[in-house]
Amino acid sequence: MSPAISPDRFSALVKASKQLRIAVLGDLMLDTYITGSASRLSQEAPVPVLRVRGKSIRLGGAANVMRNLKALSPEAKIFAFGIVGVDEPGEKLRALLAGARVNTNGIVGVPGRVTIEKQRVIAGNQQIVRMDFEETAPVDHEIRDRLVETLTAKIRTHELDAIVIEDYAKGLIGQEMLDAVVSTANHEGIFISLDPHPGNPVRARGISLMTPNRAEAFALAGMYHADPADDPAKDVALQEVAAKIRKEWAPDILLVTLGHQGMALYSDKEPRGFVIPTIAREVFDVSGAGDTVISAFTLYHAAGATDREAAVISNQAAGIVVGKAGTATTDPAEIAASFKFESETRHA
Repeated sequence: MSPAISPDRFSALVKASKQLRIAVLGDLMLDTYITGSASRLSQEAPVPVLRVRGKSIRLGGAANVMRNLKALSPEAKIFAFGIVGVDEPGEKLRALLAGARVNTNGIVGVPGRVTIEKQRVIAGNQQIVRMDFEETAPVDHEIRDRLVETLTAKIRTHELDAIVIEDYAKGLIGQEMLDAVVSTANHEGIFISLDPHPGNPVRARGISLMTPNRAEAFALAGMYHADPADDPAKDVALQEVAAKIRKEWAPDILLVTLGHQGMALYSDKEPRGFVIPTIAREVFDVSGAGDTVISAFTLYHAAGATDREAAVISNQAAGIVVGKAGTATTDPAEIAASFKFESETRHA
């Protein structure tokens, strides 16, 4: 079971989070779900015919991190930085963010570039196909410079308490952009988190927090992926990967998510890793769980949580969202109830 956090301590962190101001820079996406039932095959081709029952549109990618942050702390001020196309999906994305009370002034519309959209077709509980509408060519330097100028100005004028960079390797995050934002944040003492993507060959030293999953961690370290050990605390291969990432990237905190095994926290205080077992009682959908982890850790760490406390809360939040369909979120009430359930189970 996860290490305990008292109700009073969690309540204090939730209260402190209401005053926070957090910027999120990254690849903005729309997640569209087309749901229904499929009971027969098409006469035109050997494919199922979906009788559509519903369609829902949700925030995805970096926009899902913003959605998670607002769910975890509705009164916190969240600022969006990224790009969309000058198209209908881009307008929908802006509207969804505005509806969630996210500041969208940092979003740049780029003519000729499509807004990233992932459409999933689901029959019953089974995903049949996913269709991606995207462009992954590097974004023009002028656009990147504009985003960097706006974001770093907010950092220098102390309008932010933390920054999250979400890299999905869709062409937005470049080396110069990363260097400029990280160096400015470090100079001003601002906590900065990065969810890196192995497919984007950028590097940054001095990140406050990195949150790759296990497979991504091996790829970032340039090491052959090894099967996990039964006990993640004794996973020698994972420890070697963590040591290499910490040497090459020098993050203050490295949090590796391990799926059903929970997560492992590495830092100067935890060089061999502090392992937190998963609390998920039922896994329905893991999509977006990483967004929940980086959101919760950044938010509560900025609110005053220790590294271990922020990791434990992040683990609790992730365990909740994987039990929901699609890119889901959780809130303080659910997390508190989950902690209570776990405590009662422990003492039963």
